[in-house]
Amino acid sequence: MNATDGTGSGTVRERRKALLEREIKDKACTLFARKGFDGTSLTDIADAVGLSRAAIYYYFENKEALLEAIVTEVSERPVQTLLASRDTASDDPVAELRQAVRRQVVGTLERQVLMQMIAVTEAALPPALAARHIASKRRYLEDCRRIIRDGIRAGVFRPVDDRVAALAVIGMAAWTAQWYSPDRPPAAAELADIIGDMAVRTLEADRGEAPAASVEALLEGMRDQIARLERML
Repeated sequence: MNATDGTGSGTVRERRKALLEREIKDKACTLFARKGFDGTSLTDIADAVGLSRAAIYYYFENKEALLEAIVTEVSERPVQTLLASRDTASDDPVAELRQAVRRQVVGTLERQVLMQMIAVTEAALPPALAARHIASKRRYLEDCRRIIRDGIRAGVFRPVDDRVAALAVIGMAAWTAQWYSPDRPPAAAELADIIGDMAVRTLEADRGEAPAASVEALLEGMRDQIARLERML
């Protein structure tokens, strides 16, 4: 009979296995980010976790399978979160964009090392895995574009190129993985609110001025908002 933890969430052995898998992924991410995928061996990962190389094979068939598990988590989770949030999405594009950006920042900082690793290894992904990763990114991009188009049609966002705007907003949120430090303010949740508000302010239509539809105007507005954030930090 298996011992349980009393919560109905699975056996103690299953929970330990899940925790060790998580630790293997985390250590692998750190090493991949620092040394690259090709420069990291399973022995390096095993040493970092405190296991033998043979023990790693109990959890992952090989280094490629470990990378696939990590990339799947990184690329598919944001899409799943975004799609799941549609049931509670607001009819207000401003509120929807703010919340989408906020969720992206929070998710990025919760998996900061993973996101840093992707930036290093993305170009070296095996073709099939790269295709899945790109497909997930495109789905996320298309939903962000849809939010921005809704805002343009409603007159609350300036009539900008929705693809450029979505890429700029996503990039601003994703870049937090490269520079955010939990050791100094603001806290992750507060930063998510700040960047969500920045994204909205960059796109909001100014009723007192003629709309600026050019890509240059959009990027200039984004640069102004980023400069404000740098001063705050």
